[in-house]
Amino acid sequence: MNAIITTNASMLLERAQRLSTRALAIKGKRQAMVGDAHRELHLAESWHLRRSAVQGSVDNRVYAHGSAEQALGALDLCPIAALGFKSAGALTYPWLLDAAAEMPGGTYCDHMRIALENAEIRRFCTALGCWHRFQWKRSVYQRELLTWSRKAIAQDPNARWRRRSVTLRQRYLVDLIIECLTALHPDFRAPPLEKRGDAHDFIRDFGGNPVFWHQPSRPHFEFFERI
Repeated sequence: MNAIITTNASMLLERAQRLSTRALAIKGKRQAMVGDAHRELHLAESWHLRRSAVQGSVDNRVYAHGSAEQALGALDLCPIAALGFKSAGALTYPWLLDAAAEMPGGTYCDHMRIALENAEIRRFCTALGCWHRFQWKRSVYQRELLTWSRKAIAQDPNARWRRRSVTLRQRYLVDLIIECLTALHPDFRAPPLEKRGDAHDFIRDFGGNPVFWHQPSRPHFEFFERI
């Protein structure tokens, strides 16, 4: 009896292993058949996910600094205004001293919160934060464009990627550019863009991401130096 049970168990295990191998093979074939559209859709839907699992990712340090802000109860602060406040240098010292007099036992973040309750200070810091944020994001964007443009595949007019379908990210930028240009020039008509290379050239020729077309003005420090 035990021998029969052992034999049946062995047969079931062998069958399960064959089914598992077959399932993995089918899965591999299906994954290989997934087209550019599906991969681009996945990228578009998951762009915001954390990358902390990636070794060496700068996100690990970003999250570490963010957790420090959280420990101080500073997550309610506007990140753009806080960026402007931290980048204003010695200009903030009198504001912090006034806040410290109001809350002697408070943390730096407590004092920054009090200072930002002043409408003029908050407006200035928000404008300064916007300026710094723009400079940083534009530098990252331009560095990525430069890295791509130097690749041989980017300079090859007959590269295979140019004949593929427009990506979702390209479509988003194309639509944004068309929207902006149509607002400025109602008669503007974009050419048909079905291939990835055509969309690439259109985005490049019309200035890239419209977010970086015009940079915000840096606020003047002299205004607060006179207060």
